[in-house]
Amino acid sequence: MRILLKFLLGTALVIIGIAALMLIPSPQPTDPKPWEITVMPDEQIEVMGVHLGSTSYGEIQQLWREAGEVALFISVNERITAEAFFESVNLGGLSARVVVNLLLDDNELKSMASRAASAKLQPSGARRYDPAFDDKQRLLSAPATAITYIPSVRLDAEMVRNRFGEPDEISDEAEESAAEIWHYPAFGLTIRLHPEERPVLTYTARTF
Repeated sequence: MRILLKFLLGTALVIIGIAALMLIPSPQPTDPKPWEITVMPDEQIEVMGVHLGSTSYGEIQQLWREAGEVALFISVNERITAEAFFESVNLGGLSARVVVNLLLDDNELKSMASRAASAKLQPSGARRYDPAFDDKQRLLSAPATAITYIPSVRLDAEMVRNRFGEPDEISDEAEESAAEIWHYPAFGLTIRLHPEERPVLTYTARTF
């Protein structure tokens, strides 16, 4: 009887031990930060998990766990672009609005624009169009060529230097503007800093 009780007690302890180990959370990979920039072998950059020129809109949806919303824009000079908007992307505890520019050739963009609907005039004078359903599916495979990242918090010059280092150049946006543009050409990055506005970080793929 004692042997049976010892066996049952030992079995129970083993089960409890296994259950306790299962409840211990395994280490999770940390989300990439906007200042963690890697120059890839093709000389394009990877930032926030996105390899510019390679990572598609559909892959970005999975990486950022957000669907976003895609649209076509026709500028005042009739240039057509495809962009994906993410109202709120949360990576590593940081929240931001993000715009991703997508790469398609001009002929394909013109075809998509001919099928699009719901034109809306933008403050810039550009017209925004909602792509047709089939074109939205096609846009999922289009690679990102630029990312505009607008964090929910303001960043001052010291914070930017601490995260991104010293810029190669600082230029004034315009004579009548208090904004500065910080240039990091090695990373295809510009940062717009304004004392009363949120910063705007723009990452752009290299062109050869």
